[in-house]
Amino acid sequence: SPYEMVQKIQSLQKRLISKTEEVVEKDMLLQEKEKLYGELKSILARQPGPEIAEQLSIHQQGLREKTKAMKAMASELNMYQAQVNEYKYEMERATRELQDVKRQYYEQKRRETLQRERERVNSVTHRDHG
Repeated sequence: SPYEMVQKIQSLQKRLISKTEEVVEKDMLLQEKEKLYGELKSILARQPGPEIAEQLSIHQQGLREKTKAMKAMASELNMYQAQVNEYKYEMERATRELQDVKRQYYEQKRRETLQRERERVNSVTHRDHG
């Protein structure tokens, strides 16, 4: 029914909004991590002294972990993006279905109105000739 269709569209819109917010959040986190990565690199570039090798290996390990986490976040982001697209498609489909139902409903109404009009004209015509 059109009512159920409207409910379905509203529910899809809510899900779409929440997924979009998640995507934005993940994107911001990703940018933050990239900024940290850049800062760490520049700190490393300025490190003097004999302890540099040890610090370097510690930082490299940290970078490896952060890079791994970033890759995981990026793939999660892609997954959410795909879900968002799926919801968008689902909403468009539901909207089209709703428009079809509305169109059919109005066509039916129009046909019924025409039929009633014909019957009224016929009954008036028969009454006049009777």
